Amino acid sequence: MSGIGTYKECLEAGVPTGEQERDVRKPIDRQGLMVFVVGLCTVLGGSSGVWAQPAPSAEQLLEDFNHYVAVANIEMAEANARALLDMGMDPLEFLGVVEDSATLEKRFDMAYRRALVNPDLEALAAELYGLYIDGQLDRARDPAMIAENILLLTGGRRQAVFARDRLSHAGEYAVPQLLEALVAARDPELEIEVQSLLVDMGPDAVVPLSVALGHIEASSQEVVARVLGRIPYTTSLPYLQELVRTTGSASVHEAASMAIRNVGGAAFEGGPVGSMYRELGEQYYSEARSLTRFAGERHQLVWHYDDGLGLLATAVVSEVYHEARAMELAEHALRLDAQDAEAVSLWLAANFSRELDQAEGYENPLYPSLRRGATYYAVASGARAVQRVLGRALRDRDTRLARRAIDALARMSGESGLSGSLGERSALVAALSYPDRRVQYEAALSLGGADPTTGFSGAERVVPLLASAIRDASKRYAAVVARDVERQQDIRAALEGAGYTVLTPASGLSQLIGLSAESAGLDLIVSDMTGGSTEELIGEVRRSSRMRATPVVAVVSTAAIAQYSGRFDDDAHTRLVRTGVSLDQLMSAVGQLMERSSGKQIGDSEGEEYALASLATLRDLAIGGSSVFDVADATVPLLAALGETDGEVMLRVADVLSFVPQRRAQVALMDGAMDTGGSDRIEILGRVTDSAKRFGNLLEERQIGSLLEIAREGSNAEATAAAALLGALDLSSGEIVRLILDES
Repeated sequence: MSGIGTYKECLEAGVPTGEQERDVRKPIDRQGLMVFVVGLCTVLGGSSGVWAQPAPSAEQLLEDFNHYVAVANIEMAEANARALLDMGMDPLEFLGVVEDSATLEKRFDMAYRRALVNPDLEALAAELYGLYIDGQLDRARDPAMIAENILLLTGGRRQAVFARDRLSHAGEYAVPQLLEALVAARDPELEIEVQSLLVDMGPDAVVPLSVALGHIEASSQEVVARVLGRIPYTTSLPYLQELVRTTGSASVHEAASMAIRNVGGAAFEGGPVGSMYRELGEQYYSEARSLTRFAGERHQLVWHYDDGLGLLATAVVSEVYHEARAMELAEHALRLDAQDAEAVSLWLAANFSRELDQAEGYENPLYPSLRRGATYYAVASGARAVQRVLGRALRDRDTRLARRAIDALARMSGESGLSGSLGERSALVAALSYPDRRVQYEAALSLGGADPTTGFSGAERVVPLLASAIRDASKRYAAVVARDVERQQDIRAALEGAGYTVLTPASGLSQLIGLSAESAGLDLIVSDMTGGSTEELIGEVRRSSRMRATPVVAVVSTAAIAQYSGRFDDDAHTRLVRTGVSLDQLMSAVGQLMERSSGKQIGDSEGEEYALASLATLRDLAIGGSSVFDVADATVPLLAALGETDGEVMLRVADVLSFVPQRRAQVALMDGAMDTGGSDRIEILGRVTDSAKRFGNLLEERQIGSLLEIAREGSNAEATAAAALLGALDLSSGEIVRLILDES
């Protein structure tokens, strides 16, 4: 086999000879063959007498990747990319390969951009480029490299330019050492360069410098305050304002005051400092993009100052970073004003969000697993505080948070716990109309469990919701909006196949609004519109009180994806998908959005739990004779449920109906007994007996005859149950005499 050819020729030939040739004659896909060939060339490249050239280096693989992308040989480009990734280089090693020459780096960047438009290469190219970017970050953030670059700030002009660029690239990671150089006051020239660099770094410098501001010496506070005053970023305002209030130094006071005015915070001078920290915490809670320093990265930094060690950072996963900052700032606000109820609400909401967003098994360095859970603090805070959390969740369309808040309120059930917090502006009452049925049901269960004795606006919705949970909890309703009738039917069929009940498809916004008004609630909207109508549709949905939290999957053009991505990327209730996706891909997007916005769908098991909980609440209200909730309002859905359910649910439905003082309820119970047999018949006859004891004989004559027949012909247990009902009905003596004589 010696002299067959070079490594590249081996790849381009695609098929080796000899034993290997017989192996690859097996039917494998072309892509698999190319990967096999690259691997074989790599492994055997250095074997004596096999190939004329040794296995390729990483540099050669990268060169070949760039080449094959440029000539649009997708299979070969993919094979080289996989071989390169299979080498297992760490980011710094790969960075060294890319930066081996300026031209190689430029060609790789160009190849990466070209590869992104090819579906077969997109993921591999992104993985390679991610390795390259990670290498740049690792090098820039290395403490030794940071220290070296700080010293170079006062070197030659060319060195200083490169040093500034690398320190800026390091961002927040460089600030502790820059601060140390700034306050050391050993080198005036370096101090000037560091100040200039920190100002140029802008928002990357603000948070760590602000955190350090209250802990360093007065002379350093003055310097840092002046730096912050040159960065037009309002995050520093609470820290500067607190410094103004607490410093005993006139020069520090003047520097901090001037910084506040320069940053644009003159209007806040004299205001409560605690509320400023709370407002900043609110911005973090809203996950404002401007407050995220390392967008797209796995970790973010939370800063604190140690008097012995200086400025320190704790890395937390990005999913819980904003919550960590919101909680930290709310805590500081409460230290300054322990009566700030809004700060308590912010802390509770952020803690719930932390718990919801934190991946299972993640050990949060800022909230250790030994610390008590979010619900503990919520229930200890009382109903008013949790109602504020619920109100926030409803405004933000945060379904998961709303459910956690309602659960906490339910644990405090009882009118005393909700005293003074019900009424038209009550968040718990507002939740009865929230466009998510889990939230509606759980709010109704919480209010029903509290069993208030004083009426309130919205009370009339509680019992019907509890009744609807008995029959409809696991049903899901969807609307389809598409101009093309064939597309309407295709999407409708796909949704029905996924278990949705699909309303009549709509061709535009006005029809969708009409559907929402006619339906009890929408769980999902799928839109396949064209042009600018998609944005209009989503905007109208979000302005609608009935649909504002309804998840929307919108099929749009590739250009629209780019246009709208910034607006909808962080919207947990909206998902954009490209035109041309298959129905399977569309349904996959639907499933991902539904789980993200509302959690997993209500399955049969969970639906039965809602039904049983609702029935237990209705029964308790009936037994207690609630003066606010009328169980009779549930009669119609309960009658329907009696004929549609079985087992424990059916028996509990019968139990509640036995408390309804209406003829149709007792008649339906008796019909239900006649339609069943065995132990179920005996149980339901018992419920009819309970109804008769409470409200007297409301049965029809036909049913009396059937009852007498059961009493005569039934088994001992059935006959005894029928006889007990006959006694409760207090029939005429003639009926009983006939029964006695027939038996004898």
